[in-house]
Amino acid sequence: MVYTCDRDFIISKCKEYTLLNNDEIEAIIDVAKILPYFNEGFNGETFIDIKVHDADLAVVVAESYKKRQSIYVDSFLGDIIYRENEPAVFRSFDLGVTSKEIIGVSFDRHQNKIWTRQTVVPIKHQDNVVATLILEKVLDLNADEKPVVKLEPMPDNDKIDAVWGSIFGINSDNEELQLREGILIFDLTGHLRYYNQRAVKLYQELGYKSIRNQHFDNLNYSPKNFDDIIANIQGTFSNDDHDHVIIEKCYDGKVTIGEKFYRIHIILRIKKNVDVIVFIDDITEMRKYENEVNNYLVSSHEIHHRIKNNLQTVASLLRLQSRSSKDPAVKTILSDSINRIMSIAVTHELLEKKSNDLVSVKEVLDKIKHNMISFGVTDNDKIEITVKGTDFFIDSEKSTVVALVVNELIQNSLKYAFPNGAAGMIEVTTASDGKIKMIEVKDNGIGYNPTQIKTNSLGLSIVKSYVYEKLVGKLIIETGNEGTKTSFAFKL
Repeated sequence: MVYTCDRDFIISKCKEYTLLNNDEIEAIIDVAKILPYFNEGFNGETFIDIKVHDADLAVVVAESYKKRQSIYVDSFLGDIIYRENEPAVFRSFDLGVTSKEIIGVSFDRHQNKIWTRQTVVPIKHQDNVVATLILEKVLDLNADEKPVVKLEPMPDNDKIDAVWGSIFGINSDNEELQLREGILIFDLTGHLRYYNQRAVKLYQELGYKSIRNQHFDNLNYSPKNFDDIIANIQGTFSNDDHDHVIIEKCYDGKVTIGEKFYRIHIILRIKKNVDVIVFIDDITEMRKYENEVNNYLVSSHEIHHRIKNNLQTVASLLRLQSRSSKDPAVKTILSDSINRIMSIAVTHELLEKKSNDLVSVKEVLDKIKHNMISFGVTDNDKIEITVKGTDFFIDSEKSTVVALVVNELIQNSLKYAFPNGAAGMIEVTTASDGKIKMIEVKDNGIGYNPTQIKTNSLGLSIVKSYVYEKLVGKLIIETGNEGTKTSFAFKL
């Protein structure tokens, strides 16, 4: 008999390939010590595999087989095991359940293929699967996969029968004529009665060489075993109900199998006989796309968060510089710059919490209003700023432009419209007419003489250039004794 239980070897491989702790490794060694007993009772080959951390691979760490009766002549210790060759091993790792009589493939030292039938039992420590015990027998298997039987024909309706057969993939190899889901139908005993070609393909990708005559519990990847599902039908029908079809959903969810993701839907169909119907669909590409979108959103949120923080840091530094300056003109310039920076930060503050690149224009304007009050643009507390009108959404680029323009207009009103601490009101109004958007900033201050406007005014230059060049919009300024109204319109 070939039997190897090398304690040091098991420990070294566990440390090399896994994150198992000492107690979990000892649990593997305890089973390895009695491996020959399994070998004798099972009358086949026995192995212990550990799963490689963060990979769809396993490693043989213990073995026992009768050399004279076995086709194996060399040790497999340290060999890498692949899911596509031994699906039972990985199913037991994935689900923590026993996998019985599942066909696998092994190779001798000359890389000749050896067909095997495996029963795999998970080795657990405190409910965690730490390794698998493989009980294996060699057999000769024709790998070609064919359905067990044809689906029962629909009575007196050849057309319906043809459609039924093509959908379930019994009469056609054309995948375009089949559902994208793999379909498995089990009888009341849990044995597979029907399946379509899509199901064969899905299980081949999981390493199954055959699903012929398999029991539900050997093919199932949902949290429910067959007894759990059958228990759901107790009391749902009687002998008098055989003329009715009762469909009761048992399970609908997503599972991870190795590096792939699947959606599994299980229902009961009750009409004279009980059928357990399983729909399984590979949603790996869909999940990858969802992950890419989520990663993009996380990255986007992080970028906007950092930009906002950096802008606020710059504003804080300028604020410190303003406090240390004794020149009123310098203080004014720094204060204006701080407000411009904070108006840009508004967009990034809103976008760091969004799932797309669109922000509410009223949210932007409310933030501008808040900044004006919070950062003391004016000492006059008799001035009220309001935001009203129709809300609409704009992208980040236009949001930044709108924020800067409105910031300049409110800032000008605060500076010049209410001299000597006069009370007043500044109204910011939004409107929307289809794709045309309009924003108006109006105060009830003293107004001004347009001919006396400084041509080199930075604030007015910003307003004009941003409206005309960035928004490709129109700008209208009206002023008089009853105040100033500035409106700009642009197209989305």
